[in-house]
Amino acid sequence: MPGLDQMSEPELIAELRRVADACERLNRDVARAAQRQRFSTNSGEVTRAAQDEQTLLAEMSRLMDRRRAVEGHLMRVRGQLRPLKLNE
Repeated sequence: MPGLDQMSEPELIAELRRVADACERLNRDVARAAQRQRFSTNSGEVTRAAQDEQTLLAEMSRLMDRRRAVEGHLMRVRGQLRPLKLNE
């Protein structure tokens, strides 16, 4: 897969959709883990749910960074951002 700076506008849009879909799935998984923590009567399950939630939140953070990067490249491709210059 090419780097973001080598992608065309349609490829960036497809990547943005892929990342957004992954974020939605992770968001549902985080909600399920939180529900397991809250409503489980088994202390082992509560502990596993808390660990799962932390793992999922770390992945969500990584995906949000990727989403912002894709959005930035898409704006640059569309001419909505000026190029970066040294000493700014």
